[in-house]
Amino acid sequence: MSAETPAEFAVHTDLVDGAYVVTPSGELDLGTVGELRELIAARPAGCRRLVLDLSRLTFFDTSGMRLVIETMHEAGAGRTSLALVRGPEDVQRLFALAHVEDRLPFFDDRRAAIGHA
Repeated sequence: MSAETPAEFAVHTDLVDGAYVVTPSGELDLGTVGELRELIAARPAGCRRLVLDLSRLTFFDTSGMRLVIETMHEAGAGRTSLALVRGPEDVQRLFALAHVEDRLPFFDDRRAAIGHA
């Protein structure tokens, strides 16, 4: 975590069954989205499966949504499969308000997302 990143935000990464799983926790906003972007980009070479687990977020704004959509487009262009674990109700509400929830590969739990990715 960098000195500028608030203590309320952290990102955990892991390789699970060949999938690179990125799990941010806390507040994902303009001040923290850069750290998440860097860790998504740090996916191991040759790993073609990415899971972004939003279930531990306590806040999510449009900068986070933009990153999710950019990640989806980059994954498609790079022949990487992407799966998203649904976030809390407030997080999902933002996707619903933007009318993109049905266009994104959401799963209710981490295991299902890893199995799909």
